This record gives sequence, structure tokens and C-alpha cells, in this order.
Amino acid sequence: MKGFNGKIVLVTGGSKGIGLACAQQFGAQGARVVISSRTQANIDKALESLPGAVGFAADVSDEAFAAALVQRVNLEVGPIDVLVNSAGAAKRSPRKT
Repeated sequence: MKGFNGKIVLVTGGSKGIGLACAQQFGAQGARVVISSRTQANIDKALESLPGAVGFAADVSDEAFAAALVQRVNLEVGPIDVLVNSAGAAKRSPRKT
């Protein structure tokens, strides 16, 4: 099945976990997959399992970086058809007892 054939799908947090699994499934459905992660090293490793995909490093917790990512995808790949926001960050703090 190629339900997303040719659609451009951006998956933030697409280098690991649920984001990577989403990116793999969209790729299997024929999508042009773009992933983002905070580090290029994570992107490079993930792209090994995402044939034809591209990735851009961006910390999407920062509004300016997120906007720059969208602009870069639009310029270098094309207009985004589907956005999967799988990026997450946890602020750790000491446990209260």
C-alpha cells in the first residue's frame, strides 16, 4: 500500500523511538520522509534505516529553530504535507519526599 506516495512527511524526534518508527512506516507507505533531531549524529544513525530520507538537526523546543527547520524543509525538499511532532524533552528535578 502506498497511501502516502510522494507526500512530504516531517517527523520531529524522528531519530529514535516512536518518531523513528513513524518515519519508517511513512517511508514504507511511499512518503518522502524528513526527520529532525537535536544532533546530527542521531540523524545519521537513523538514516541508515530510512532509505531515501533526509534529516536536519534542529532543537524544536526553540521557536526560532523550529521555524528555521520548516523553512529549510520547504526550500530543500518541498512543502510539508504531514507533520508528526514526536520530539520530546523532560525536565528532570529531584524527587520530593
